[in-house]
Amino acid sequence: MNQREATVQTILNTLEARGYSYELNGDTTISEVLTDADKSTIRETLFTMFRDGEITYKAEFEAKVQDDSELKKYISGLLNNWVRKAKEFNSGAQYVAKNPGSRAHSSDEQMKELKKLFTQVSASGDVDTIAEVQAAIEQRKSEIKPKAAFKPINVDALPEALRHLVSN
Repeated sequence: MNQREATVQTILNTLEARGYSYELNGDTTISEVLTDADKSTIRETLFTMFRDGEITYKAEFEAKVQDDSELKKYISGLLNNWVRKAKEFNSGAQYVAKNPGSRAHSSDEQMKELKKLFTQVSASGDVDTIAEVQAAIEQRKSEIKPKAAFKPINVDALPEALRHLVSN
């Protein structure tokens, strides 16, 4: 079975074993119901399922599956991902990121290297060099920062004196 199916089914089975019957797409979100003990049980079950070949994954993922530490980190993220994003666990609501764009620079190669450079020059204590690298980091962040999406404004609902401020 795929990773989503395995995660959803394991969550439901864990809750059922605890004596809780969870209603998919119901009024209660899964995060209100899951305990730390449930999450631990779910992670252990998914770990075993990955190792037993019950969950499908891409061939390039094989190295992570064979490394206990990497697989456990991956499973933790997998569980958190579906608890947040699966509509059936969140009263049918679409997932909305809390801070959209906050990770925009995380995969930028130039930003990664600038941060490494900052770490190096920080050790030197040269205030001017540190400031120069920090300025370059801020410049790069502004270049790759996603543009804010503005919601359309109902001009007719605004006071007449402010309508000229709306750009079309």
